[in-house]
Amino acid sequence: MSIFTAIPTPVRKAARALLPASWVDGAKDAIMRRYYVKGYVSRTGPVAFWFRRFVLRRPPVLHRLLFHVTDHCNLNCKGCTHFSNISPQRFIDPEDYRRQVSRLTHVFSDITEIFLLGGEPLLHPQLESFIETTRAAYPHSRINVMTNGVLVPRMRDSFWEAMRAADAWLLCDDYPAGPSKEEIDALALQHHVNIEWTDPREEFYKLPIDLTGSQDAAASFRQCRGVMNCPVLRDGRLYPCAYTAFIDIFQERFGVEGIEAGPADSISIEEKPYDIMRFLTEPVPWCRHCDFEHREFYEWARSERTIDEWLAAQRPRANH
Repeated sequence: MSIFTAIPTPVRKAARALLPASWVDGAKDAIMRRYYVKGYVSRTGPVAFWFRRFVLRRPPVLHRLLFHVTDHCNLNCKGCTHFSNISPQRFIDPEDYRRQVSRLTHVFSDITEIFLLGGEPLLHPQLESFIETTRAAYPHSRINVMTNGVLVPRMRDSFWEAMRAADAWLLCDDYPAGPSKEEIDALALQHHVNIEWTDPREEFYKLPIDLTGSQDAAASFRQCRGVMNCPVLRDGRLYPCAYTAFIDIFQERFGVEGIEAGPADSISIEEKPYDIMRFLTEPVPWCRHCDFEHREFYEWARSERTIDEWLAAQRPRANH
């Protein structure tokens, strides 16, 4: 359970209504960094890391990997950090994914958690292929098919069979406008599939994008550990986060210049394993666009698809 959901909803809403927004957001961010400080790149201790590299001479272990099965979504969440609410329709080719994952097995000896998501992965007509490919490549990983749950009641038998055969987890987002949890739980039980729900998504975390790129990249990266810094595989390259991986969707939607991710913001999976691991644990030039000073939490809402959903809110200055 999230530390935030341990506080009753009425109390959290009252705090939001009565206290200054900057105070509430600052307190929540401090709690978030205190309890979620573990990074998503590696959780191997320094001694074990050294032993694996120089004594065992084995590739590193990645803690978490995200992969978009689709870029688009059937929900319309305000300020989606993957830009799925403004993405054109895009289905990933299963064979292309197979080639990428085949190469990854030479880069990472294991990946603790692999997330097949989007977008909404259940929109993909060949989702079963992605599940099967992932399990064949990484027999010991926890595979999470992350969904908003809307399409679960309509999924075909082959989907459930693939999930069960791969011992994959159906990870459902608990959105305010989501489907019946009881119905989905019953379906998972009927098909003998693992299921888990996220904490209620009553609030989203907003890390504003600085269009001018005037932030301190190293400082931004330090604050990002365990928050947004989660490796993403896209088109044969690894990105440190969803912003860098999918910023082209934002750029094309709003026609913003100078915001694109450059070659130094990602790394080819053809590079050497420990060079890739080092890259994922260091800041990239694009980090200068992450405005941690104005980060905030906001109530979940449907998107109006306007650029301000990803920019810093204009707050009134305090009187002195």
